[in-house]
Amino acid sequence: MNIFIVVLFCFMSAMLIVGFISAKKKEETLSDYFVAGRQMNIWIVAGTYGASFMSAGTFLGTIGYNFAYGWAALWQVIGTITALFLLAILLAKKFWRFGYYYDGYTMPDVIAHRYPSKWARGIYAIIILTIYVVGMAAMYMGFYTILSLVSGFPYLVCVIIGAVVVAIYTYSGGARAVAWTDTMCMFVMLAAMLILVPACLHYSGGFEALVTAYGQSPIPEGTTWQGGAALLSKTNSYLIFPMSLAWFMVWTTGNMSQPHQVTRMYLAKNEKTAIGALALVMIPFTFIYIGGVVIANYARVLNPYLPRIDSAFPSVALSILPPLLAAIVLMGVIAAIISTCSTMLIIASQCTSYDIYKKLINPEATDKEVLKISRATIIICSILSIVIAYFAQTITGLIFLWSSAFAMMGAGVLPSLIGAFYWKRANVPANLSSMIVGFGYTAAMYLFPALRPAWAQHPILPGLILSTVVFIIVALLTKKPDKEVIDKFFGDNLKDPGKKLKKA
Repeated sequence: MNIFIVVLFCFMSAMLIVGFISAKKKEETLSDYFVAGRQMNIWIVAGTYGASFMSAGTFLGTIGYNFAYGWAALWQVIGTITALFLLAILLAKKFWRFGYYYDGYTMPDVIAHRYPSKWARGIYAIIILTIYVVGMAAMYMGFYTILSLVSGFPYLVCVIIGAVVVAIYTYSGGARAVAWTDTMCMFVMLAAMLILVPACLHYSGGFEALVTAYGQSPIPEGTTWQGGAALLSKTNSYLIFPMSLAWFMVWTTGNMSQPHQVTRMYLAKNEKTAIGALALVMIPFTFIYIGGVVIANYARVLNPYLPRIDSAFPSVALSILPPLLAAIVLMGVIAAIISTCSTMLIIASQCTSYDIYKKLINPEATDKEVLKISRATIIICSILSIVIAYFAQTITGLIFLWSSAFAMMGAGVLPSLIGAFYWKRANVPANLSSMIVGFGYTAAMYLFPALRPAWAQHPILPGLILSTVVFIIVALLTKKPDKEVIDKFFGDNLKDPGKKLKKA
């Protein structure tokens, strides 16, 4: 009997059970299906935010990057923690209050209320929908990466298993099911690291011995990997300071503007819960990312000539742990994948049924009609992600496209998002022009590297600078927003931190 398949079956069954239980507690309203009735406590909000953020990239990409390029990759960790800090002090309270007072469900809701334009909501919703369908396909490819190491399941079967399980519990319970299962996944990820990190330290002879051995690692011929003392430096010949700064900017700005992360604030039962959840999740975040460095270092010591850097994490688990513990650790990666996919899926369904259908096509649509379209979207998007993943087996750019989404989101949305809450002069033309320039120019630099300025180590820098400059100039040259819009975002509801909530 394959212990890995048994553990996978138990874990996926548990996810479905939790999803079905949550479905029994929901009402057939948009508030309940989209934002869990705004009733989630600090543990659930922290769990769903953390699990939505963690993905295949956390355990396969980030650890693999550190495996090859050294401690300089920690700039990503610094960017992530910085984003959490800035989100907590700048946006969490405002997002929660916006959702509470104005029945906000989505990120396009914020944009549409602050920049009243069908174009603004429509363009943003379509961009999110497109990126997330591709993102789910990329995640399901990571699902196969793990299962291929421990089973003989064909590629398509692995992809379908992941997509179907996620679709079933998301369809049945909506945001409540996603939040509950996300929190469960967060504990599984934490358990995986609590098992593997001490094991790495034990077998390496302790942290000091591990660092010494890691700092003596050779460079495989024909690679751009770092070796020797360069692995322990805060910068190196590959991750020079401008590149490290660029990675910091990618993760800081991207994590402040990703809808599947930021909208978790809507689920909180009050603003203190929203802010406290971000503070709480910093603890497991720090442990998981620092623990990832330990695992990456030991993987390089254990096998310095690993053929694929994204297999660093699973290779260590399979090499040093008993089968049952190795299976539990690998479930941490599966948990990261499906929790991110479920949040993307519910966000994609909101964009279609609410932002596009109800707000732009049929404003008179009832909650029942919107929910019916939302559930249909969940099925359609799941099928599309399977199809894309299937045909992407030979398209190396798919993972690249998803990884670039952080940069495009940061460059395209962040100026409008910050401006919405902190600059009264921000208006519709500024929002539209900044989004188009930010998304368009950043995407163009990825597709056509020659467009990237010589001084820029990463597309995020010129993309964000240009979109911000365009946002400011256009806002100053065009008409000020109406007083009604200004009052909505700079009145007592969102501005006064001492104001007692009307409904609380």
